[in-house]
Amino acid sequence: MRVIAGIYKGFKLQSFSGKEIRPTPGRIREAIFDIISAEIIGAEFLDLFAGTGAVGIEAISRGAKNVTFVEIDNKAIALIKRNLQKISKDNLFTIIKSDYLRAIRFLNVKQKRFDIVFLDPPYNKNYFLKTLHEIDRNVIIKEGGLIIVQHPADLVVKYDFENIFYFKEKKYGNSKITIFYINYKHT
Repeated sequence: MRVIAGIYKGFKLQSFSGKEIRPTPGRIREAIFDIISAEIIGAEFLDLFAGTGAVGIEAISRGAKNVTFVEIDNKAIALIKRNLQKISKDNLFTIIKSDYLRAIRFLNVKQKRFDIVFLDPPYNKNYFLKTLHEIDRNVIIKEGGLIIVQHPADLVVKYDFENIFYFKEKKYGNSKITIFYINYKHT
């Protein structure tokens, strides 16, 4: 697993052996950043369900102002820290050890607002909709900001949110990337 582009292009990221944590494959990371290339420079980026941190590290490499990694697993946090120690200065990232619900609520209370939120929840836990509904109830994304979700390709979802609106999606093998945008002023 390597950083695909940016100032750390080619940097080899440490990963996990086994299937406990599923890192976002390089071709999907590349597709995501091709889509958001104009928005990533100077962006406040949230990597929710950070896992190995590959997506957030890619965001740093491509010019994000800073990245907040949210992860609950101690082994994953240690791995993210090892990867970040080799490439980044401390002022470019924050790591929050928390589950996704508490993290979203905490970020809302702290009035932290992101330009881009990436989430790749465990496929077998049905966190996809729960996470989006929690984001919809808590203001953690700036007006016009993007939410990028990696989820199973066969997941059929009816989107019913107040502030989150469907933008587009693309399928990559067994995964799908769905992009939403925030509009708080629609009513």
